[in-house]
Amino acid sequence: MYPVLQYFNEGRGGYVVYKDKQSELKFYFEFGGSNCVAIIFVPAIDKWAGETSRSIEDRQQILTFVAVQAIKDQAPGGFYKLSGNCIEIFNK
Repeated sequence: MYPVLQYFNEGRGGYVVYKDKQSELKFYFEFGGSNCVAIIFVPAIDKWAGETSRSIEDRQQILTFVAVQAIKDQAPGGFYKLSGNCIEIFNK
């Protein structure tokens, strides 16, 4: 059952909420342009633990899940790029 990803649209953006047995993390997103479907904003590595109360070791696994699940749900066949503080979701 876990982890799960939920979406809350609020016009030109909204929130994605990651939930697992340990916690719930809320990330703001904005819809993109051109072949960029959305940009999900996440805490940078140096702010991750303080803003999420999760270990830095959990970060990559959580962000990969968020990116892959968002593609499955919102942009099938797409791809993602993870930078310091965001996940960009693209159409193929």
